This record gives sequence, C-alpha cells and structure tokens, in this order.
Amino acid sequence: MGPLTRSRVEAFDQTADMLTEAAAQWRARAAVVERAAHAYVEQMTNPDGTAWEGQAAGSAAQMAHSDNLAVLPAVDHAHQMADIAHRGGETLRGARAEALEAIADAEDSGFVVGEDLSVTDTRSADSPAQRLARQQQAEIHRSFIAHRVARLDAANESIATKLQTGAARLVGMAPAGWHQPVTELVRPVPAKPARPVDSRATIRAVDNHWKQDPQLPAPVDPKDMTAPAARAAWEAVNAEMAAYNARCGRTFVLPNEQAAYNACLADRGPLLERQAAIRARLRDLGIQVEGEPPPAPDPAGPQPNRGLPPNGISPPTEGNPEVGPASRPSEKPLGGQSLWDENGGEWRYFPGDRWHNAHWDYNPHDTPNSRWKNIPIGDLPPNK
Repeated sequence: MGPLTRSRVEAFDQTADMLTEAAAQWRARAAVVERAAHAYVEQMTNPDGTAWEGQAAGSAAQMAHSDNLAVLPAVDHAHQMADIAHRGGETLRGARAEALEAIADAEDSGFVVGEDLSVTDTRSADSPAQRLARQQQAEIHRSFIAHRVARLDAANESIATKLQTGAARLVGMAPAGWHQPVTELVRPVPAKPARPVDSRATIRAVDNHWKQDPQLPAPVDPKDMTAPAARAAWEAVNAEMAAYNARCGRTFVLPNEQAAYNACLADRGPLLERQAAIRARLRDLGIQVEGEPPPAPDPAGPQPNRGLPPNGISPPTEGNPEVGPASRPSEKPLGGQSLWDENGGEWRYFPGDRWHNAHWDYNPHDTPNSRWKNIPIGDLPPNK
C-alpha cells in the first residue's frame, strides 16, 4: 500500500483502541468458553443433576474430560493473545506519539510537514549560507520523522503477524465439536471508528477476521436451562457485562465519538434482558444468585402477599384480575401468589432490587412454553 502518510500516522490511535478493546473481549470470551467446558463435563457426567452410571456413562464422561483438556489450553492461548493485543495497543500509542512529536518539532522550527511527510521550509533566507543551513535542518527533520514512522510501521506489522499466527493456531487447538465456540475467542467486537481509518493504519489480522466471522448458534433460552447450564450462563453473562462496562463505561465523550458511543450503548439493552432472564431462571430453580441477599425467614410462615402489588397498583389489563397461586415451581413452597386476568395471563408484582425498578412479571400462558415478560409500571423502565 505504499509508505505511511501523515493522516495514517494520526489514525493509529484508533488502531490502538481497537486492540485494547479486542484484548478485553478475548479475556471475557475465554472465561465464557472455560465455564462452558466445565458445565459441559458436569452435564455429561450428571445430567440434570442426576448421577449417570454404566458403560455409556463412562464413555461419555471420558469424551467430555478429553474435550475439556483440549479446550483449556485454547483458553490459555486466548489469554496470551489478549496480552499481545493489550501490549500491542500500548506499543502503537507510544510509537504514534513519538512520530507525531517528530512532526511537531519540525513545525515548531518553522517547517511545513506535508501529507507525504515531506519537510518544506516556509521562511525566506537572507543569504545563501542561511538557505543551505535551513536545507540541512529540513533534511535532519525529514530523516528523523522517517525514522520514527518506520518504527511505528514495523511495530504494526509485528503485532499483526503475531495475532494472525495466534488466531490460526487457536482454531486448530480445539476438538471438532468445539471449533465454533473456540473460533469465537478470536472475534473482537466490531467497532465503528470515530473517523475513517486508512486500511494501512489497522491490524489486518483483526480486520480480516471480522469479515470471516462464522454465524454462531442461537443462545439457549434461559427458561430451558438446566441448573448447571444456568449457573454457567450466569457467570458468562456477568463476564460479558464486565467487558461491556470496560468498553462503554465512559463519563466523557468527544463530539466526534458520539456516534460510536451511541452504537455501543445500543448493546446494553439485549445484554441486560438476557441477564434478567437467566436470573429469573435461577430463581425458578431455587438457586441463590451471588450478590443478592437470601430472603429473610418469616417466623409466621410463608408471606400471604408474595407476588401481589401494594394497594393502589393494578396490572395494565382489562377487567378485575383474580388472586391465585403462582405458577412458578419455586414460588409454591413460599406461598407465592399472582393476579390472573380473564384471558389466563399471570401477573406478578416485583418490588425491585439494585438492578431493577418495580415492575410486573407477566406471562400470557397462551402457549405451552410461553415466556415471561417485564412490564413497566408508570414511566420507570424495568431495568435501572
């Protein structure tokens, strides 16, 4: 593509940011795959929490443990690639700063540095000797700028080669059944740069892979998850949330970054919805969610109004809903109740917690596997 230009040098800050973001995503996805591998072994040896015995069970357990041993080195390798990407981002930031410093030094001396990194004198000389001295000074600046830019270009090529080689090796480390989830480890989250970036000022191993991403299977519906799968999914979605916060947790946004920041914020809704659905499934299974206090025991026994709203609050449905037992298995031993509308829909009042505002949990029960929905109360959204 030819030598680097001034605009390409300036654009390397975005390349460095992409590498830092990719490093965070690799670490988060490595954690997801590692937990999935452990959950896979647990599910194969204890389906739905029940011990499996016999010759078939032994063969399945052996296969699961073999796959687990093959996947974990890939996870370690993904962490190594994340380290390369993180250090690479820091290296590119430093090399870019040095190149721009050399350009600034030339301009402070009264020279103009062009897009092609040429150095031109704008001052008129009073004598041939002065003109010669300025020409020599311009050549010194040009050579120093070229030296700094060459270091930046070499660092970029080195990082690209390491990531491209590491990505190819990573996919080859996985057993056949794990090729797709392990391939997911090397897929950074696509980002929209704040301004156009020349392809020379990017890490090609990253860009090329974005164009070749495989379509991942649809995630398992939380309501269909077994206890081990729900636990693994809870850890995974929290790891993704941590990675999201690292990527989008900005308190100050420049005007030219607003579009990219808005796109980043758009990812929050689906992530929160999946987190809430997995939390609800854990509650249905009677599993305590870490960070949530266990319900205080009631010395008088089950609470008669569990699931019912305070006075003055009614679900947004026609008619007068009737009080009846809650359908969730986890609510029956707790005396949970619900409001049932004339169409068979179930409304449960959720008082809120540190993640949610007060809202309705609603299930129309119009199909055998109908899903629960969060319905806002007033102007407050269900999620904080």
